Amino acid sequence: MKRIKPQHIEALKSYLRSAIAAVVAVMATLEWTWDDVAKAFVAALIPPVIRWINPKDTTFGRGSDTE
Repeated sequence: MKRIKPQHIEALKSYLRSAIAAVVAVMATLEWTWDDVAKAFVAALIPPVIRWINPKDTTFGRGSDTE
């Protein structure tokens, strides 16, 4: 059985922080639809992906030992 690498856990935590912030922002408008919430979850992928692309990010970016 494979263990989850610490870098993957950090990436998931980063996504969850972004997702919570995005969903709260959408719901704070008080005129949201479930489509808006789904878009917020997708938009929350952007910060972790940017970190993953960054070769200088040693947490879970290309500069880490996840490869």
